[in-house]
Amino acid sequence: MREMVFASSEASRDAHRELYHFGEQSYILVTDNLIDTITAFNGDSNRLHISSEWADVIKLAVWKSDPGIGDVLFLLRNMGIPSEELLPYRRADIADLFPWLYYGKRFDILRKICFAAKTNAERYVKNRDMRIHCHLSSVDPNRIVASSL
Repeated sequence: MREMVFASSEASRDAHRELYHFGEQSYILVTDNLIDTITAFNGDSNRLHISSEWADVIKLAVWKSDPGIGDVLFLLRNMGIPSEELLPYRRADIADLFPWLYYGKRFDILRKICFAAKTNAERYVKNRDMRIHCHLSSVDPNRIVASSL
């Protein structure tokens, strides 16, 4: 069984490599549209890891290449965050939500987002027998902060 890793940046690749120690040949840097890459992937592996930063994991969780703040707030509300807590972010940038969740120690929500991204990726990948794991990495510190595992 061969495991592949789609990393959306070198930092995400390095964060994954530090934890999982896969060989260099297992990593593919995806600088284009991650959704298109996943739906077109027809590799010879049984497992695919996706190691990405906030913006790309959100794209997978809502399955849109260009999600709006409304998409993300709807996702967060469905994951258990009350509407009152989300009101200050209704006109915010999507990137502003990650520090709020991370430094607010809402790791349960970050994990649910990874699981939503994993579920969507498994739904749309060509090889239906492939298991996908999603890892949310952070630049500061450069490590995986949440995972679907």
